[in-house]
Amino acid sequence: MSGEPPGARRRLLDAEAARIADELEALPEAPPPEPPRRRGLGWLVALAVVAALGLVALDLWAFVEARFAASATQGWMAATLVAALALVLVLLAWREWRGLRRLARVEAVAGDPDRAAEVMEKDPRLARPIALWRGVARGVNDPDRRAALFAQHVLAPLDAQADAAIRRACLRMAGGVFVLPSALLDTLWFAAQGFALIRRIAAIYGLAPGAAATWRLARRVLGEAGAIGAADAVAGAAARAVGAIPGLADAGVAGVAAQRIARIGALAKRACRPLHQTGP
Repeated sequence: MSGEPPGARRRLLDAEAARIADELEALPEAPPPEPPRRRGLGWLVALAVVAALGLVALDLWAFVEARFAASATQGWMAATLVAALALVLVLLAWREWRGLRRLARVEAVAGDPDRAAEVMEKDPRLARPIALWRGVARGVNDPDRRAALFAQHVLAPLDAQADAAIRRACLRMAGGVFVLPSALLDTLWFAAQGFALIRRIAAIYGLAPGAAATWRLARRVLGEAGAIGAADAVAGAAARAVGAIPGLADAGVAGVAAQRIARIGALAKRACRPLHQTGP
């Protein structure tokens, strides 16, 4: 017979189970699984951009060939014009990209007025309002109150400038739809206005969206540009089919394009603003 008292083995097992339970509780929690990435959508957008550039290149090539068929002089003039246009577009694209790369990323200071002030005060335009905010917020330890003062003294004038830039972009977009003769040019015009508006709003706040936000905005601009071009083509074909006045169809497309460019501006403003806007 064993010399153990009754219940000793059970108490030993209970103590061991309790020790294992304590060790399991002390283990760090597993990180939540990352959401699946939509890699296919990025490839679709890239293919759409390549296809659009290919269509533009084919259209320009057909234009140059038609001019050569008319005469060699007209052909060389058209080829020179197309080459100059391509060079200008490349230089403008490089200028926009370089401008965005020079600006700080908003993710580094998002939600923190003090860190935002350190980055934004490097812009001479913003040095004075940030100095005013520092004087008003001196001694204020409540983070919400400091953020509210930063929004009032620093961000409120920038918000007004961003809203004005969005309104001007809407007017340019609507006017371009009336002036430009084809859906392809309307598509290119929308893309140019969308990217220029993103860069303009980033320059107003002295901050640019990070890589992820920039990619989302770029996809939105390209997607809306394709939708505007398709709507313009369908509206023009319908107007010709029923014998309606083409200007009426252009007016409808211009209104839709202005509304879409305003939405792009609102998204860019949200991505470039260092503090979330809580007001209307």
